Amino acid sequence: MCLFAGSAVFLVAQGSYRAQIRGVVADASGAVVRDAKVTITDVGTNIASSSRTNDKGEYFFTGLRPSTYSLKVEAQGFRPEERTGVVLAVDQQTSLNFAMSPGALATTVEVNTASPLLDTESPTLGTEVTSQYIKNIPLPGRDFFGLTFLSGGVTETTGSGTQDNYPTGTNFVSNGQRNATAEVRIDGSLISAPEQGEGATSNIYYEPSVEVIQEFKIQNNSFSAEFGNNGGTVVNMALKSGTNKFHGSGWWFGQRAGTDARDFFNPESVGSKPNHKRDQYGFAVGGPIRKDKTFFFADVEKVRNDGALNIVASVPTLEERTGDFRNTVNPIYDPIICSPDCSSRTQVISNGNLNVIPSNEIDPVGQKIINLYPKPNLPGEFNNFRFNTIVHAPDHQFDIKLDHQLTDKHRLSGRYSRLSSRFSAPTILGDGDTANEGIAIDPVKAQNASLEYAWTITPKVVWTSHFAVDRVNEAEKENYPDLTSVGFPAYLAQNGLHRMPTIQMTSNSGSNSWSNLFDQCCTDTTFAHTLYSYSSQLLIAKGSHLLKFGGEQRMFFNNFFQPPNPTGLFNFSDDVTSDSPNSGAEGGTQGNPFATLLFGYPDNVSTINIFPAVANKSKETGLYFQDDWKVSSRLTLNLGLRYEWSTPYTERFNRTQFSDFTGDSGMNIDLSSGNHAALDANGNALNFGLQALGLGPKQLIGTTLFPNTFHRRSVPVDRNNWGPRLGFAYQLDQNTVLRGGVGLYYGMSVATNFQYPGTAFRKSATMFFTNDNFNTRAATLANPFPNSNGQGPTPPQDENYGKLAEWGFANGNDLGTSEAQNADLYQWNLGVQRLLPSQIVIGVDYSANHSNHLPFGGYSSTRNRDFISSALLAKLIQDPQFLSIGGTGSPSDSLSTPEPNPFCSLFTGSNCPGTMFNEPDSQYGNTTLPLANLLRPYPQFDGDFEGLPRLVANSWYNSMQIRFQKRTTHHISFEGSYTISKLTDNSSTGANAFVGTLNNGNPQQLDNLRAEHSISANDTPQRLAAAVVFDLPVGRDRWIGSGMNRILDAIIGGWSVSTLITEQSGQPMSIYMSDSRLLDGNQRPNVLCGGRTGVSANTAAIQQVPFLNANCFADPGDQVPGNAPRYFSGLRTDGIHNLDSNLFKEFVPREGMTLQLRAEVFNTFNTPRFATPDTFVGDSSFGIVNSTAPGYTPRGIQWGVRFEF
Repeated sequence: MCLFAGSAVFLVAQGSYRAQIRGVVADASGAVVRDAKVTITDVGTNIASSSRTNDKGEYFFTGLRPSTYSLKVEAQGFRPEERTGVVLAVDQQTSLNFAMSPGALATTVEVNTASPLLDTESPTLGTEVTSQYIKNIPLPGRDFFGLTFLSGGVTETTGSGTQDNYPTGTNFVSNGQRNATAEVRIDGSLISAPEQGEGATSNIYYEPSVEVIQEFKIQNNSFSAEFGNNGGTVVNMALKSGTNKFHGSGWWFGQRAGTDARDFFNPESVGSKPNHKRDQYGFAVGGPIRKDKTFFFADVEKVRNDGALNIVASVPTLEERTGDFRNTVNPIYDPIICSPDCSSRTQVISNGNLNVIPSNEIDPVGQKIINLYPKPNLPGEFNNFRFNTIVHAPDHQFDIKLDHQLTDKHRLSGRYSRLSSRFSAPTILGDGDTANEGIAIDPVKAQNASLEYAWTITPKVVWTSHFAVDRVNEAEKENYPDLTSVGFPAYLAQNGLHRMPTIQMTSNSGSNSWSNLFDQCCTDTTFAHTLYSYSSQLLIAKGSHLLKFGGEQRMFFNNFFQPPNPTGLFNFSDDVTSDSPNSGAEGGTQGNPFATLLFGYPDNVSTINIFPAVANKSKETGLYFQDDWKVSSRLTLNLGLRYEWSTPYTERFNRTQFSDFTGDSGMNIDLSSGNHAALDANGNALNFGLQALGLGPKQLIGTTLFPNTFHRRSVPVDRNNWGPRLGFAYQLDQNTVLRGGVGLYYGMSVATNFQYPGTAFRKSATMFFTNDNFNTRAATLANPFPNSNGQGPTPPQDENYGKLAEWGFANGNDLGTSEAQNADLYQWNLGVQRLLPSQIVIGVDYSANHSNHLPFGGYSSTRNRDFISSALLAKLIQDPQFLSIGGTGSPSDSLSTPEPNPFCSLFTGSNCPGTMFNEPDSQYGNTTLPLANLLRPYPQFDGDFEGLPRLVANSWYNSMQIRFQKRTTHHISFEGSYTISKLTDNSSTGANAFVGTLNNGNPQQLDNLRAEHSISANDTPQRLAAAVVFDLPVGRDRWIGSGMNRILDAIIGGWSVSTLITEQSGQPMSIYMSDSRLLDGNQRPNVLCGGRTGVSANTAAIQQVPFLNANCFADPGDQVPGNAPRYFSGLRTDGIHNLDSNLFKEFVPREGMTLQLRAEVFNTFNTPRFATPDTFVGDSSFGIVNSTAPGYTPRGIQWGVRFEF
């Protein structure tokens, strides 16, 4: 641990969770009392500290743990005065003044003081959630993160929420910032780490039980300079500690399927009700090891969760398995036999029956694979297989916390937490008739430990230091058949691919109506990450100033293995069995991917992946100064400055690489070798050279750099991250405070981490089943690499080709040589707080932010620089010679037309004699290449040439946030917020496109990103969230029945109700073409009218009629971007309308003990939240709502028992 008190401090987890209290001691006339002795005592531990007032009558106490305190003031000639019940919350700054009365020292005036509801000391916006709500509000899964949504400006998005076995904990949008950018701290120590696979997002694996959380605070605008390196939001929690009295709790909460409602799309008439069972139980206890000196608190919790999983899939019918497609919708065309020039194909026919594949054309490997699908148990071509199964997700966790008072000036606190979970589920699609054979297993072990040292040099000078470690291990495995058992070649297994690959079914319409087999997009995840965080802070109370000096550093180690489709991907499309493959003309109305599978004819997006694990290391460092200056009794200024920087990651074995987009390759290639023969509209011959398209000799730029021992990092560090903070709080009168602030913050670095090694150190080998647009077959399932001499794909290149690495392949590097600039986030707020009668406080704030240099993300990532410019495409589609190349007048056909390969002389291939690049599995070893490859700025690469995402996205957020809180009086308390807001941006996702978006809002043109500006995917115009705890007015101590007998009171008296209410607007939709005909982007349609059919989402789902009007959208044309916005403000998904409720009663067996019985109902009124309808124009199901939203569950009932002492 790095402790220091004088020079620079280093750490990362040091956002303070400790509180400060100050005040003025005066006499009855208002004259200050100097040299008065002020003693503060922690009621639970009896640990006390004393100070004396200065010449202005001021006292200070800093570095106080959140707890309940008493303060006593003694001065010569005055009666001592004591205030009890002073509650200090997480990171709270508060004032408490004393007015002394003349009298003898032997007489003490004692007053019980509630903690103030008004914040008179800081401009920070956020919400404090106390143990009352943590304990009593119904929470699905007892996940306390559900209460973060009580804070103003925090909204839920599709994909938000957590699971028992894989919590993320930060997947929410706060104050207009992106999903998963908040940081989470326990007792000042960081528990949120960079997401394991991507940069610029955070993740949590360990969540403490609600039973050990004392309170937490969400801070999301104008917080202190001690917080940074995040997206502008901090969740700061304090765990319970031991005291001089033993205390604790025990609990059991359970759910059973018999009391739960059905899913909207699984009514009683459809099938059996999914069965599930959940039990969550444990205990917590704390107390003294040595009174007034050493204390402990520990807890254990177990979860047994057998969750219901309802599978609905489209599997091949019994007829289709034999090649009989007479009962399918689409005609099937023969990809094996075509006319002499293959300009047209014939519909398959066998024994005079159309749409029946001749048995001699059925591929034996394809036949075995299709029979691995489970047999249908429902009629029809689609949604003909239903299966209800159980997903097992048990976990076990515990915490132990020790606090020790070394001396009256030195304190030590330590905590160790651990979670173990083991998710397992049957692999339904891929086990033939058994449907239960394969099991997916995902064990996770998360550990978090922290150590805090505090030195009270004087009551006005406190030095604290933290050291924390967060470590997670995961090892996911799938149990699938051996791929050689169906006839795949042994050389695939020799390359480490032992299990069946992903058998993917795709449609040219964009609608995946046919189900995949052995779907393994991101399975086989194995990783171990370790986050070390160090921090130190010196607090000095001097005069009217509370000064903080500190620093932090985070060091992140990530060992990660998660190859995409780890055992390979074979893609079978309906396009291959259509009349004209790759033309897109049929729009999904021809062909069938099951038929394509029987022909054994995948398309050329099929790949084999050979990826080693990575071992990355990155750092984040910050230094800060904060001055909370009490200018007067009414005005407090908060002045801060933070300096931070992120050090891009390095890899332990230097398996990274850097794209130099302007580097000279030293190679000059004539891209126009050979003439193209074509016909004009009248059938006359057109013979012209490719020079007519601007091609010719070209000096190729774009090279690859590799690290070495002395230069491991080519990404410059962004060292310009200075973040000033300015805030104020002005008390207009006793019950009103005006607050405001402004600050500059910096987002998480995109270069914190990446899941893959450099491209040269991994291999994604494309299997080319055709080299001439499906006119002839070049490979088979039994031998997908025919040019490899039975060896399979060549191994990764490593550094063998130097700066020419990855020629002939996509060069998907993560890092470039440009600066990894952190996003700058400008935040400001202004508002007023007002204390009303009955202990109600209301705050109304204008809160806003503007962010620049955000990573421009999405699946069609701006990492790629190897795209044909929109200006060149616009010119080409007007050029008759270009349009003639494909023979159809279609720009897409022209771009995919094979042309003479100018790189053939450099590559070893089936008909290429080159020796410079021995890469027989590269397309560049063929005699032809698609014309599009030659037109790209980096034609030496077969696809993307990547660096970091372009840091050009920006966002604007404006909101009015109304916060309300009522302390318990008259048997009721509540807390919540109402937010009206607008959020616009030109990219709603960052480096990780998989986190929290409804769709992805992908760009149409990578060189025209300004056109992507629209309402944000995360825009939420209105949101109301409220938690209420109300004692029903019946019982011996209530308004009704105060004289009822004890037996009757035990039955009907003393009940309470708590609720969590959520009302939220729906989020915007994005509309895309199902058959995107933009070469390097995702095509949107032209908009002709509003887009709605006029029916509600509920009606559309019930009647299965379109929610969207297909007539409002038109195809903009081949290689032409549509005019539709990225997201539609007027087209929104179903909003959230939810009420969770809890009916509970507390019994008091004896003094100091309570027994609580609970019945919790989630989604009390069983209101469905519908998912986004099909938003791909051209799909037959366009506009149809056919599922509920991710994270939605029907009404469920949870029973609970809590015992507390």
